[in-house]
Amino acid sequence: MDYMAPEPITTKAPALGTQVSRAVIWNTLFVPFRMLAEVTATFVKLTVLPLESYGLLALVSGASSGLGIGIDLGTTRALPKYIPETNRSGGPRATMRLLLAVLGAQIAVLLVVAVALVLLRADYLTMLDGMILADGRLKPDAQATLLLFVRGYGWLLIAMILILLLLGIGFDILMAYLNSFFKQRAWNSITLVAGLLLPLLSAAAVLAGWGIMGVLVAMVLAPAVAVALASWQVLRLHRAIAALPQSPDNGRVLPPGFVRYCGVSLLMTLTDFLASKSFVVFLAHSISDAALLWAGASVVSMVLGYLYTPMVGVQVPLFTRVRAGEGGTLLGAYQSLVRLQVLLLLPGAVGLLLLARPVFALVIPKYIAAAPLVWVLAPCLFLESLLTTAHNALIVYERFRIIVISRLLTLIGVPLVLLLSPTLGILGAALAFGLARVVAGSWVTASGYRLLGLRWPWRFTMRVVLASGVMALLVALLGGLLPVISEGATLGERLWALPLVLGVAAIGAIGFMAALRLAGGIDQDDRQRLLGLKFGHLLVKYL
Repeated sequence: MDYMAPEPITTKAPALGTQVSRAVIWNTLFVPFRMLAEVTATFVKLTVLPLESYGLLALVSGASSGLGIGIDLGTTRALPKYIPETNRSGGPRATMRLLLAVLGAQIAVLLVVAVALVLLRADYLTMLDGMILADGRLKPDAQATLLLFVRGYGWLLIAMILILLLLGIGFDILMAYLNSFFKQRAWNSITLVAGLLLPLLSAAAVLAGWGIMGVLVAMVLAPAVAVALASWQVLRLHRAIAALPQSPDNGRVLPPGFVRYCGVSLLMTLTDFLASKSFVVFLAHSISDAALLWAGASVVSMVLGYLYTPMVGVQVPLFTRVRAGEGGTLLGAYQSLVRLQVLLLLPGAVGLLLLARPVFALVIPKYIAAAPLVWVLAPCLFLESLLTTAHNALIVYERFRIIVISRLLTLIGVPLVLLLSPTLGILGAALAFGLARVVAGSWVTASGYRLLGLRWPWRFTMRVVLASGVMALLVALLGGLLPVISEGATLGERLWALPLVLGVAAIGAIGFMAALRLAGGIDQDDRQRLLGLKFGHLLVKYL
């Protein structure tokens, strides 16, 4: 399969419903490939890298994520809304001016961050030293090796963070452009290539004996390739759009309301960071705790991201076009999106809760202590993902006061961390930021109900709850028959037992689909929409 084959550009834009359905289908078709990339990347890092090295990489990634928020200036969330609006009102030239203005502003902020990092380099490295020295799980030789690396290559860690930030700027802008025009095939192709490249390079580096140094290099090379591929796709798409009849250039650098929208988006991103693993990992008491927290949260995020794939890049552009009168109604769009997410996320969360410990025990036993973190985070993060659909509708309709309040509500995670972590440790820290996300999502969904007339599809949700209950019963009963793997089991013994776990998961999925169909299946509107798509009749047949 040629993952990077150019996506065809038509001279006449399809109807909105067709564009959205096509985007969802392309997202869905890439789900197995993206899941393979995510599983491979996570498996390589968790199994090949020592616990202490993985913890150090988690802290580097957390620092990059936190600094990236300030550099982003809220533009990543804003661009999918304003790129199509700017292209419609001012043509490709106005769109290009917007992108160049965003790029220039972010580069300027990056330069300021670079100077600050150089000045505060000693403080950052001292913090890493303290977490390594406080780790009682590390063997003396592993602790000494890690200390030597941090003290001898501290400048490299700072340089890597800055390079990742620079690549992140280009990647986010380019991918926002592709998402704005529903180019999900190109988006998924680029993400897939980058996702596969990272674990392959990481594994090669570790096998070559380069250790954490090689993995750091791989962390830079993979996004660099992704930026190059995204640049090619964006240039091709931009030229094709420029060849079509366009609105006259309006001469604006920034569209009306863009700065205000970015301000709200920046608040959203900042509060998301404060209620995420990237922030909480710095509150861990040791490098091992940081590794366990990052591992548990990464597994939940990996599964959630895999199940959420059909929605990637769809919600904000869809609500934007509905508001512009290009087709459909807000309530219809909202309920269709929620039904699809309920269908995917609810049984996914149940399966993850039941199978987390067996999978950890079989595949990566040194991280089995991360299983309780999965039990805490999975319900919170999956539920929060469902609730953000109303959030996306409200921000498109510029109900910024509601968005600001919801973002401020996530800040309750900070005092919750301080309250829970002394007694519950990293489990309390995970629970704190998970609950903060659920509270914020509940507020914004209730506000969407009140202000925009959004209504939750309760009947369909109850059908999925019933089917998920059947699946949970099957998995729980069959899970009791799985063999018990001792801590000293060989890799061969673990891999032999893994198909049994996968078989239990497959039987649970079959039971879910059968129960859902007996309960009434998918809604008639969704059924008709699927029948109008290529291969849609296959989905209708089983759902």
